[in-house]
Amino acid sequence: MFARLWEEIDFDDHPLNGGHDSSPEGELVVSEGEGWIRLEDSRLSVSLGCKTDATSSHMWASNSVKVNQGPGRLGVHRWSFSPNELNHELYHWLAGKIGEPGVIEGDSVDVERILLGELRVILEPILSDWTWHLEIDNKPDRMGWYIRAPSKWCSLFTIFVGLDMNSKNSQKGFLLFERAPPGELDRPDEKEANQLDGLRTVALCNASRGALSLLAGDMHWASTPRAYPLPDLPGSVHLWPPSMGRWPLLHAKSDEGANICEWAYELVQALLPSISTLNTKIKGLSWH
Repeated sequence: MFARLWEEIDFDDHPLNGGHDSSPEGELVVSEGEGWIRLEDSRLSVSLGCKTDATSSHMWASNSVKVNQGPGRLGVHRWSFSPNELNHELYHWLAGKIGEPGVIEGDSVDVERILLGELRVILEPILSDWTWHLEIDNKPDRMGWYIRAPSKWCSLFTIFVGLDMNSKNSQKGFLLFERAPPGELDRPDEKEANQLDGLRTVALCNASRGALSLLAGDMHWASTPRAYPLPDLPGSVHLWPPSMGRWPLLHAKSDEGANICEWAYELVQALLPSISTLNTKIKGLSWH
């Protein structure tokens, strides 16, 4: 239960200390009362059922709705949490603890919840050991999952996959393959990973055997500071060279009306040769 609620917390709201994995760190302390349960590890606390003093509180409802408009992400979570987000066993365990969920008035986010669940089902098998983090309230142009490289790789590379929130008329998929900017750290324990990712980026963009260069079909694509289109992939898909000063290496949006799950799967499949290099701890290259 802790792991599932941890994944609901926007990625940028994770604590400055401790890992990003969903397994509890240190002792897991559980307390409960009428209609609520609270879980706490050494990093933060989460609660379900009613507003408590937990770092992140989640409303237990039979329907998925917007509980508030944000952007106050920590506190009461923007979306309610329903049985649809749990497997059968965990739902019955939880219902036995705090009772059946009620109904909450509000704008439905059922469609968004279903899409995010389908994206995870189709992508998780090819992103083994990556960690999943909801991102619905932090970036105005997107809503979806931040999927973080396994912690054992010592990397800050992520894949964002979800919805383009600037699309007014219909749903469009949005996907990024990105790393943190060189030298810019959110946490003091990220220095080594940040340095390694800089070297990995050099290798990915290499003009003789770089995996992104091979994807481009042009070994010198990164020599010019402008977006490089990949017309063989569906939607609007571009590689962004490091010289642009932007931190996604691949930026993509689907066509309107496309099956977003199938579109995202095709793009991640195309990125797998690049992804497979990220567990290498490269030494001796220059960022320049």
